[in-house]
Amino acid sequence: MSITKAQLEIFKTKASKFLFALVFVLSCLTMNSSEFKGYNGSHSTAFMFLKFALIILFVFIFSCLNLKNTEYVSKVVCITLLIITPLLIFDYYVTQFSGNQFLFRVWWIAYIMVASATVFLTFTVNKAENYKKFYYPFWKCFTPIYVFTLYIGFLRTPNTRISYNYRLGHGTFLMLKAIIKKPNIDFEPYLLFFGNIIIFLPLPFIISAFLRKIKTFQLVLIGFAAPFLAEGYQFVFKCGDVDIDDIILNWLGYFIGLLFYQIIKKRLLTENE
Repeated sequence: MSITKAQLEIFKTKASKFLFALVFVLSCLTMNSSEFKGYNGSHSTAFMFLKFALIILFVFIFSCLNLKNTEYVSKVVCITLLIITPLLIFDYYVTQFSGNQFLFRVWWIAYIMVASATVFLTFTVNKAENYKKFYYPFWKCFTPIYVFTLYIGFLRTPNTRISYNYRLGHGTFLMLKAIIKKPNIDFEPYLLFFGNIIIFLPLPFIISAFLRKIKTFQLVLIGFAAPFLAEGYQFVFKCGDVDIDDIILNWLGYFIGLLFYQIIKKRLLTENE
């Protein structure tokens, strides 16, 4: 029985859809846990970054194969994020399969965010069909895991112990010096330095997804205020570290995100409106 060209195209489309869903789900289940052995087990910093590279590579490939299947990809990403976020929260507080320490559990969040960001960047750079049907659902479904990340990152339990750093370059920036000096250092410096940049980067996109008519100057004001609110909470309730370096890195991440949002808004979100 011969296969027609149309049937072959249908098979390729279904296969590419299935493989995208499989790769994205498996990427979101990747961990660096102290509780497992093998791929999801705790390994060296180099192996941890290898897993990031593999996620980016495979999610990118199968996202490219589905640039015309925007609504399907949007549904897969949204459903996966909405299912995995409550599982992640339950694991964080109860089962702790993702690791018996805070840093291990945070890296699971990082893998999910990298997989999601890869899909978003691939669809954005390649101007996927029906882009708006991808953009708005994506950021709305990404919001729960983002809010939880902000919660565990900044809203620590109030206490009477706190550290201060008001000298630029004498706080979190020291982590960068440690990374440059010894790239294969433990992964904590990477998390502290780059995490402070990345944590506020998605915020302009999320705000714009819910408030489509928000003005640029309003986004700028939010960007300046958000890091102060985060550090202010820690200062008032005496929890965590109040660090001028963190504020600078938070600003850097937010305004990088805002710059990209403005480009996307002009080129992809305002077309045919």
